[in-house]
Amino acid sequence: MSAARRGKERLAELEREVRGKGVQLAYEKLQFAGLHLKSGLCWFKGRYYLFVDRLKPVGDRVDLLEQALEDLAMLPDPSLGPPDAFQPGVNEAAQNQSTDDEPGGEAPEAAAPTEKTDA
Repeated sequence: MSAARRGKERLAELEREVRGKGVQLAYEKLQFAGLHLKSGLCWFKGRYYLFVDRLKPVGDRVDLLEQALEDLAMLPDPSLGPPDAFQPGVNEAAQNQSTDDEPGGEAPEAAAPTEKTDA
């Protein structure tokens, strides 16, 4: 069996596995009008989607599907609601925390304002 055929069979196997997890798999042309979009997994309207650049070689598509399956194994079941990483405001709140946080995750308390008196 040729390497190309083995690659295509492996791709078909991975596609079945991804779809079996409830992911909508879409092969699209992700390069147009000078714009190059990245293949990958996303969450939209209560469902996971995996967009794959159909112009990529079979080996690259196999790698992408394998990575997506690893990512899916770490994400919650879509029937439980959107994963935290995709919820608006969650990542922004984490990014807005001070980088000088105290050990233990507690942010340092702000110093009380001092009154200025003219003498």
